[in-house]
Amino acid sequence: MENAGTRNEGKITLFDKEDPEIQRVPGVCPYCNGTKIIRRGQRAKKYGEVQIFYCKSCERKFTPGISKHRTFPLRLILDAITLYNRLYSLEDSAKLVSEKYGIEISRHALTKWLTDYRQYLPFLRMREYVEKKYDKKKVLEELRLFHGQIYDFKYHRAKTDLLLEESFRNYRFRPLREFLELVIAECPHQIFKESQKRASDYKNIFNLDTVKIIPKTNTAPKITRFVIQAIANNKLRHQVLQEFMLINDSVTVATEVPVLLDAEDVHHFRHQLNFNVPLELAEDEVITGHIDMVQLRNGMIHILDLTFNSKIHNTLPSLHLIFEIVTTPLASPISPP
Repeated sequence: MENAGTRNEGKITLFDKEDPEIQRVPGVCPYCNGTKIIRRGQRAKKYGEVQIFYCKSCERKFTPGISKHRTFPLRLILDAITLYNRLYSLEDSAKLVSEKYGIEISRHALTKWLTDYRQYLPFLRMREYVEKKYDKKKVLEELRLFHGQIYDFKYHRAKTDLLLEESFRNYRFRPLREFLELVIAECPHQIFKESQKRASDYKNIFNLDTVKIIPKTNTAPKITRFVIQAIANNKLRHQVLQEFMLINDSVTVATEVPVLLDAEDVHHFRHQLNFNVPLELAEDEVITGHIDMVQLRNGMIHILDLTFNSKIHNTLPSLHLIFEIVTTPLASPISPP
């Protein structure tokens, strides 16, 4: 295997690169839906402080809804429930978070959080089965990829197995599991390091006139809204949200999945699958990319591209190209987004 970076065997991932008390400015005012919001002081709590915000439109002050009636910072709570769904016991999860934050967390407090936030934790329905069948160290595969930039590839083996075997609609996607397993052992890291062509650079090659954008409400945006309230740093939102959804939802199976497209793939798309691929690649050229999140849901593979404060039409072209790239290794009939 090529030198790709560090494999995180048994490593505990905590959201520890930002002050847990820092809260991002809300997008809208809860009273008037205004967007002219600024920080306006803080209010002391037992453990830390709560940020107070001020809306210039309606001239009212407010605190985030997640902070109301909560003694502990949301970031601490996210850590605790994520550790529990990484198959640590209640006692061990509480102990690890207590050591990190220097705040005593009880088993009872964690149990209450699991109840209070259950709507954001669909994996709890799977946890008992996974705990009985899998060793804690085998549930997840984690690999830090040094592909020009740093990408944290993570693959939830237990969740993938369960989703593929429990529903006949997912049987045809078993090649996805083979592909994700091979990322650890056979990913051509040197190609990703040397390639100058990135999927995100191809924003203007596809005709999107016939693309229909259909907004949908499901668990993913609900979890997203919940988690990012605790993240003030834009650069950390991807990392924290990916980790939270991979560990705590019931459909996300992998994050930062490396994919590539070469001239042979383009030929296959055009002549075997009859796809319109409006680009040309020389024999030695390769386009590379990384999929933010892959989900198995309702008999379909969903490719998620995380964007914050970005217009959707700027994302669609690269997402479409990512679909083109990913269909070949899956060797399965999938409808493009």
